[in-house]
Amino acid sequence: MEDNGLVRGVILTEDRDAAGPAEWDSCPDLLLPLANKPLVEWILSGYARVGVRESLIAAGRDTGEIAEFCGDGARWGMSLSYGDVRNDRDAPAARDARDDRIAPAARDAPAGQRLCRLVREVTAFTKDALFLMTPGPLLLESEDYARLVQSYREHRPCGIRAGRSAGLTYSAPGDAAAESSVYLMMPRTREVLENVDTRDHTLNSLFDAALVELAGRGETVLDLDAGHPPFDVRSPETYLASNERMLASGPESTRSALPEIMDDNFSSPNLVMRPPVIVDDTAELERCRIGPGVSIGPGVRIGHGAAIEHSVILAGADVGDGASISYAVIGRDAGIENRAILHGRADRVIVVRSD
Repeated sequence: MEDNGLVRGVILTEDRDAAGPAEWDSCPDLLLPLANKPLVEWILSGYARVGVRESLIAAGRDTGEIAEFCGDGARWGMSLSYGDVRNDRDAPAARDARDDRIAPAARDAPAGQRLCRLVREVTAFTKDALFLMTPGPLLLESEDYARLVQSYREHRPCGIRAGRSAGLTYSAPGDAAAESSVYLMMPRTREVLENVDTRDHTLNSLFDAALVELAGRGETVLDLDAGHPPFDVRSPETYLASNERMLASGPESTRSALPEIMDDNFSSPNLVMRPPVIVDDTAELERCRIGPGVSIGPGVRIGHGAAIEHSVILAGADVGDGASISYAVIGRDAGIENRAILHGRADRVIVVRSD
């Protein structure tokens, strides 16, 4: 085991076919870009910096698409394994769950069964190793991953929860603190996880409950209050706020340092950009106004006279001439008509999907 003890990392997300926060977008949560870099790439980079050399990713039906992007993990200096946990919608138990005549406990069975399978995946992968757990599409600041490692070195606890909270207590599913945490777990937490009743839990609250159980047994469990809330892509509002935060934190916002008027190989004269902004080199921009707080992905076309601020334009989208967009997420390969007006708010982001 390395000095910091981190030999395995785990990333879990809910199945997109299950009822859950992933329903708003048309892109796997782990592949949603922050400052034009997929979330999973940020997470794995954070893992690698603190010594993780083996990681497991289980994202239900999205796992294949994520595996295609991540490959074997060599670019992060680690090996990657992929779970095979899917939402068995066609299983008899799942059909029963959609029938209002079935008792509540039976209706809850499919979600509980999914979590049971996830727990089995995790315990089989981690074996006797300490493991860093991201239960959902969340990302800590780089310094918070480092603080997790330092806390482990100093205190050798049974587990650590990192996020924004006022103390380690059990938080019911839906509570903001319970749903926005990253965990560092010792091997002996496996027994507790395997015995938690998964029917009453989400991914985050499951690990929350395990730590509370351990603390009740007298084990050392720490609650690390992160300096900032985790980057979070589970809703359009948290996604857009996280993207703007990532853009503002530099250096990935490579276009933000350019002068406002640009004339280069991917734009025509009189393109006005107000930082922070990031634009993929393959995007095609005509005379338009971009920024602040805008990410433009690969293969995007922005038409003449368009004005975009506080928005994310995902890969392959086409924004028509004269369109005015603010506080919006334009999905992959989506099309926006000429002179369209899409004005959202920070607390009510507009989402346009290609389907």
